[in-house]
Amino acid sequence: MARNFAELEPHADSWNRLAFGSLQQLPMSSHAWVSSYFEHYLAQNESWVCLLAFQDSELVGVMPSVAKTWNLLGLKVSVLGLRQSSQSCSVDILAKPGLENIVIPALVEKMVELYPRQIGIVFDRLPENSPTIAVFEELANFTLIKEFDSVGAYIPIGNDFAKYRSNLSGNFRSNLNKANKKLHALENANINFINGKEATAEYLTQLVEVEAKSWKEDVGTAIINCPQALAFYRSLCQRLSSAGFLEWQILTAEGKAIAVNLAVRLERLVLIWKLGYDASYSKCSPGSLLLEEAVKLACESPDIDEINFMTDHSWYDNWKMEKRQYYYLRLYSHKSPFSMLGYMIWNLRRKLRKIF
Repeated sequence: MARNFAELEPHADSWNRLAFGSLQQLPMSSHAWVSSYFEHYLAQNESWVCLLAFQDSELVGVMPSVAKTWNLLGLKVSVLGLRQSSQSCSVDILAKPGLENIVIPALVEKMVELYPRQIGIVFDRLPENSPTIAVFEELANFTLIKEFDSVGAYIPIGNDFAKYRSNLSGNFRSNLNKANKKLHALENANINFINGKEATAEYLTQLVEVEAKSWKEDVGTAIINCPQALAFYRSLCQRLSSAGFLEWQILTAEGKAIAVNLAVRLERLVLIWKLGYDASYSKCSPGSLLLEEAVKLACESPDIDEINFMTDHSWYDNWKMEKRQYYYLRLYSHKSPFSMLGYMIWNLRRKLRKIF
């Protein structure tokens, strides 16, 4: 168990390796991501804990959680889990493949023991392929509430980029061709993918600057507008870089970056998490051309099964993306009267919503 960064840091590499090789392939469940969230996004009434499971000396399971505490009828109670936000979603329990049915129940039971006054454990937006969902559905002494949350888009990757591109609509292919001609009419147009040791946190500056020149600046969602988000992404990029997960996808022209993607490379998956482009170059569709190159390189790699976007937007349809379902889970322990009280409160609220 770890409750501070000094206790957590010795296990960082092992934890990241679990995330790297897990079935669900969720970068948000890595040490790099979770510890950055702990560092920058906890509220005053929140504290964090990480349960670590070992087989001999090998780390085989991790369950990170935040306890949000408040008073209920004069008693301090907690809800466990990481709240969903634009910086933290889909944080799952990690277990070594093949040990999920042993490790996940043991971690959950220990968490209930540590927090006897918890009124529920919440998991936001877990993908349908998460082993945690399958284990929870068979878990004794617990009540599981599983609700559909949303869908997330991804591109399945084959080994034939030309075939993939030919399946896009003729109009969209034509637009890509026109944009490509306009791009290469600019001076020194170039696309560069930076990963491995070269993918340092220093490139975050280019993403932030480019993103501030897009529609995100107009609506106030650009990273540069939020000091807390900027500090989070600095920590995250440093940790992802150290873990070997970080990838920068950068399109430059006329001596500057005009589109930048912050991507995360796992064992079989590339997550494109943050996309930014300079709106003054929109005639060149820099974001689309950068994504096209990302798909092309993925098709040429024998190691990549998909490019994941986690979210769902209408423009994804141009790329013939497939959709994965995500679920919101609540887990209530039969052994804890406080947890069962939490279930009763949830059930009452559900019935009242139906009435009103």
